[in-house]
Amino acid sequence: MTTTVERARLRALRVAARYRRTPLGRLVQRTVDGFVAIEPFDRAMTLAAQAFVSIVPVMIVMAALRPAEPGFGSFMADSMGLSEATRETVAGSVTTDVTVGSSVGVLGLLVALLSATAYSRALERMYAKVWHVPRPGLRSAWRWLATVLAVIVAVGLLELMRQATEGVPLPQVWDFVLRLVVWTVVWTYVPWALLRAEIPLRALAFTGAVTAVLMCALSVVGIVYLPIVLEAGARQYGVLGLVFAYIGWLFAFSFALVLATVVGRACAEDEGALGRLVRGRRNDDATAPRIVTA
Repeated sequence: MTTTVERARLRALRVAARYRRTPLGRLVQRTVDGFVAIEPFDRAMTLAAQAFVSIVPVMIVMAALRPAEPGFGSFMADSMGLSEATRETVAGSVTTDVTVGSSVGVLGLLVALLSATAYSRALERMYAKVWHVPRPGLRSAWRWLATVLAVIVAVGLLELMRQATEGVPLPQVWDFVLRLVVWTVVWTYVPWALLRAEIPLRALAFTGAVTAVLMCALSVVGIVYLPIVLEAGARQYGVLGLVFAYIGWLFAFSFALVLATVVGRACAEDEGALGRLVRGRRNDDATAPRIVTA
């Protein structure tokens, strides 16, 4: 019995060793190693928490820029895709546009945007850690604000596109395609800006496309899953249940972002055709490991 088990173990080790010598095996090994090194759960939770802290100021800004809407709570509920019952709970938990409009002045907008840069700094640490590049100094702090503004513009643009595709055939398909394009551009620009173009744009574009695919897939799942979870949380725990459910959903998006970045790095390091496709022939040494300062 022991001999049979030992032979099976040795056979499995030989198969695994041969698999690791294949291009796909090396890619999987680099992805796993990079994923373990980045501490994905801690990074994703940090990003989710910072994103949640940044969501309220960003949505206040967006609601203030759209005074024709019935209220900030309704705008927030519409952005989440909630049902009428949960919309009433969300709308009752936040202030109206009248309050928002009176409290959000020039200084208020500036403070909201500056507080939202905490998410940009968390993203910068994650990207620098994965790509093995030094973090820019404070002289590049304007890039944190540029990142926040890029996300705000993208969210507003997606909302306008969603309204524009309501009357066309297959609006869900158009919405998915437009989200894919917008998020690819955003998640290509964000690491490029935060890392001061340390990484080849072609590699970042590939990573941005992978990020957009994962986020769009989660959005499709969220159409069914998110309203159910938020409604259940609202019924059982009120506003606190909404907070817990939404942070959990943000964790899923943040985990997808970390995973896509690690996969992009692993593909860029490939020595074969995949690596040349991702990083370009002129950047064969662009992804060589450097001193990690994140």
